[in-house]
Amino acid sequence: MFKLVALTVLLALSGTQAFWTACPGVLAPTSVTSDVCSGSSCNVRLGQDFSGVATVSFTRAHAILTTRITIYIGGVGVDIPQDAPHDNICNSLFRDGVLTGCPTTPNVATEWRINLTVTSNTPTVNNARVRFEGLENGVSEVCVDVMASIVA
Repeated sequence: MFKLVALTVLLALSGTQAFWTACPGVLAPTSVTSDVCSGSSCNVRLGQDFSGVATVSFTRAHAILTTRITIYIGGVGVDIPQDAPHDNICNSLFRDGVLTGCPTTPNVATEWRINLTVTSNTPTVNNARVRFEGLENGVSEVCVDVMASIVA
């Protein structure tokens, strides 16, 4: 827990990766990058892909990690359904540029290549929290929040 708090403080002080934060009580990536994010927010248009790379060192092996993406509007979460292959983050886990999938390997840095197609059904929001999670048996095992504006 101390390491997570220290990492969050260091990132806040350095101003790097300010567009993302760890989710409380859940394994967080050690870094997140995205071409649609800079400073403190991400900006995407309807019809555009929201993509990024989160570096994660899982603490145990996971056989499956389903995707849950939630946009918080006025404090209320709206789940954004994902079609295959983006409905399972195992399809987006890479190490050294090679798809490794699941089961995950504990304590080894793995790239989670996040991808969200922002369809016309996605609500438009200004500076809202968007949560990306990997779930095993309905329990969040890895999670990151980003601040994003989604515009028409």
